Amino acid sequence: MMGKHGGWNILHIDYPRCSVSLFRMYEPQDRSQLPLFAFSWWDDKGTFQAGDIATIKVKVLENADKIDKKAFNPILTVNGKKGNSSYVSTVLLDFEGDPNEWKINFTPIRVGLFNVLISEERYKVDDSSLHFQITLVLYVTKMVDTIPTEGNMYPSVCVASWKGVRHEYVAGSKATIMVLLKDAFGNGISKTTEVSYLPDFKLSVLHENGSVASAPDIFNIGWTEFDYIVIEFVVTKAGKFSLSLEGGNQTLNGSPLPLKVNPVTIAVLLSPSNPGTIDVSNCIAKWNIESHAWQLASKMEIFIYQLDEYGNLVSGLYPFDSEVVESDTNLSIPISDLHFQEVDAGIQLFSFSNFEPGNFLLTIYDSKHNKSISNMPYVYTVFIGYCDGFKSVVNGSGLNDSVAGVKEEFSVYLNDIYQYPSPVEANILQVQILRENDSYRVPPVIYPMLNNGSRIASGVSYDDIGHMEPAPSPSIELSNNSNGSRSFIMASDFHVDYIPDKSGFYGINVYCGNILLNKGHSFRKEVKAGYNFIARFISGEVNVSLSSVVRFSPKVPKLSKNEIIVQLVDSYLNPVFSQQSRLKLEIASANSSGFSTLDITDNKDGSYSCSYMAKDVGTYEICASFDGKRFLSCPFSINVYRNEYFPKANNDTISIWEDQSVAFDVLANDYFAGDNASIVEFSKSDHGSLIQNGRIFRYTPYKGYYGNDSFWYTISDINGNLASASVYIFVLNVPPQFVSAPNQLQATEDLISPRFGGFTGFEMTYSNPMENISVNLSAQSGIILLSPMAMQFGQLMWSELTVDTGNETSTSLLIEGSVEVINFALQSIQYQGKENFYGGDTIQVSARNKNGVNSLGIPIFVDPINDPPFIRAPYFIILRSNEDETLIFDQEKDKFDFFIGDPDLLTFPVYPLEIDCMEYQIQRLLMSKAAKVKNW
Repeated sequence: MMGKHGGWNILHIDYPRCSVSLFRMYEPQDRSQLPLFAFSWWDDKGTFQAGDIATIKVKVLENADKIDKKAFNPILTVNGKKGNSSYVSTVLLDFEGDPNEWKINFTPIRVGLFNVLISEERYKVDDSSLHFQITLVLYVTKMVDTIPTEGNMYPSVCVASWKGVRHEYVAGSKATIMVLLKDAFGNGISKTTEVSYLPDFKLSVLHENGSVASAPDIFNIGWTEFDYIVIEFVVTKAGKFSLSLEGGNQTLNGSPLPLKVNPVTIAVLLSPSNPGTIDVSNCIAKWNIESHAWQLASKMEIFIYQLDEYGNLVSGLYPFDSEVVESDTNLSIPISDLHFQEVDAGIQLFSFSNFEPGNFLLTIYDSKHNKSISNMPYVYTVFIGYCDGFKSVVNGSGLNDSVAGVKEEFSVYLNDIYQYPSPVEANILQVQILRENDSYRVPPVIYPMLNNGSRIASGVSYDDIGHMEPAPSPSIELSNNSNGSRSFIMASDFHVDYIPDKSGFYGINVYCGNILLNKGHSFRKEVKAGYNFIARFISGEVNVSLSSVVRFSPKVPKLSKNEIIVQLVDSYLNPVFSQQSRLKLEIASANSSGFSTLDITDNKDGSYSCSYMAKDVGTYEICASFDGKRFLSCPFSINVYRNEYFPKANNDTISIWEDQSVAFDVLANDYFAGDNASIVEFSKSDHGSLIQNGRIFRYTPYKGYYGNDSFWYTISDINGNLASASVYIFVLNVPPQFVSAPNQLQATEDLISPRFGGFTGFEMTYSNPMENISVNLSAQSGIILLSPMAMQFGQLMWSELTVDTGNETSTSLLIEGSVEVINFALQSIQYQGKENFYGGDTIQVSARNKNGVNSLGIPIFVDPINDPPFIRAPYFIILRSNEDETLIFDQEKDKFDFFIGDPDLLTFPVYPLEIDCMEYQIQRLLMSKAAKVKNW
């Protein structure tokens, strides 16, 4: 019989002891009652540039009144990827107004030819008639801070790499970098493309700490046949560096590149195949002690740095020549213990003893090429003296911490090893005072002391160690100084004056010729900007005329904490610290209602933050003062407005898949007066391209990047007020993708399949090789196993895998690990169907990361095995005798299993066999048994 119920057609067939029902779903209405759609390109334009807005025109041909616009949600699929993808971005449906004006908008970002599929299930839409072509942008229309907002060249997206993956060179050799030009969306640019924007490339060789070591000159830029830009330059400085490549003030993707430059060795330079020599004129000599006076019998040690033409150390022991000439006679002096020794790669120690007093010239040179090293000849004096660095004494208050601008002094007493005075010529004593952070030198004035404790009339002023000049002094006159020459004054006691006018930490070295006093160590002291009680009355105090208000806002909101920054310095422009108690903010105008000062904070750099609050709107005259003395910039005016007058920029948070592009309106959550504001400045993002179009930004992460990124922007309202905020971008890993999977799997009933190993053809890809992902495998009519054989042969790999089989009734398998481990495990997948199951089943594979899941169904067919039928009967039956010879077994009362079955019954249409004569046969059996019992 046929019947109809709801949305189903029903066929019901009745037979004795058998009934079958078949169901077929029918469509809710005729096709003729559905809307009919047509799709075409707006203005018949099917070719676009990357970043353009593409528009598909949607036209309703029939039954437009049957459309529920809220439910009509067609899906745009481009080259097999639905919605926003790596091909298109910002897919928007515009179904307002006239149905003949409906549109689907999207932004293509990849170059190429693409096919479009528009589908919608409710109204049976399935249109694949459209395709479109995307080309590169051919020009630049706007530049913002050297960033092209439109154009086919975006420097920070371009990929830099070494040619041949080689990053180790020998100094003086040519190095080559290859650059793959790309636009903002990662599309490659070939040499046949009209490049609209090719920046000036700039190279910087960086030390490991990031400081610049050198800036190589580029001598060639050109194209290769593989559409790469090649940049050639010569590496010069030896060492381990990194190479930064910039274009248009943007760092190229992949930069900085590792760079190692090896120096040329002496053996290579002097080999017959390379007749060139070390650059002798570029070599330099250095002394541990910067002295031009050497004590008799002391050993002079000089370190010679063997350099090539680029200033690199050249390892090996180069055969230098040397000569010592006496200045007065111009005669060479033989040196008996001259010694050359290589102490480090490219550095050799040159030493000899000074056994004769006098004035000398030392020259280190190469006689073969008639060249001397750079800082030759070296002029020095050997004096007769017996100063001992341990027994000599240096003391005085000038060695202690002090205040900038205050004269400091200390004394020096030269003694020999037996603590007897050891007089020397006045110019032999040298004092070096250096600031640690920048080697700023303080010139000292040295006075030789007489035996009666008086000082000689003129001191010796040093503007650099080893260089001296007379300096006036308020000391007494020396009446018996007939020659007037300071060089021949002998003294063992000296007085040293100096005035440090810059704050900081200083090192003080006191030399008697080449002997460093204080047991060979420096004195260390701190000079502070004056701020203590004594400094008020001498020097180093805050100089009000030089100190000033350095920053304040002329327009501030009411009832908010605002700041004024004051910089305090002394007369030498040293910052002065810890003076917040002597600073004061005060109101200078008649309008003082509602104005209050809050706190003053020391910023630890000589600047102070003075905060205040104004409760009422108006104009205020404000002054900052120190000990009641106003700074020269006072008073200054501050206008107080309502809070609504000022714009407020709020931070934005954006999430995007790693292979897509996103556009967003940064002003959507910002407040500004007049409903009009403009973006006046924005920073660059570190890991993607950023294009601005009005208030809209489009961000595209670099290919292969995932993680966090950010940039900031500043807006200006109609009143010129500024506000800034940041955009935080989270570039998410796309869930694991299936690279390949088998179309159909085969198994056998009641057996683990395959018998050896696992199914092949499974492979996944994931962008983060270190992150653990999980894969869940399940089947409706079976269980999923891992091959134990594969686990034994891959123990190291399996140790990094987590396997969860669930409880006893679970049919799913959960594995977790890195993508490499997961792919290895997927090759060991086995299947076993439920008992006696055969036919079609599906293995569901779900791959998940922390951002989402990707699923796939793999059909599997289980081949049947024809199992033999079975007989189920009890092991024994107990029959009881009955006097009245009635039935001892009643089928209605006595229940036990006794039947014949087939395990394939669930699938094959086999009917059970009922034995109606069972009762008769058992009755006969019982009667015969009972007769035998009676005869016993």
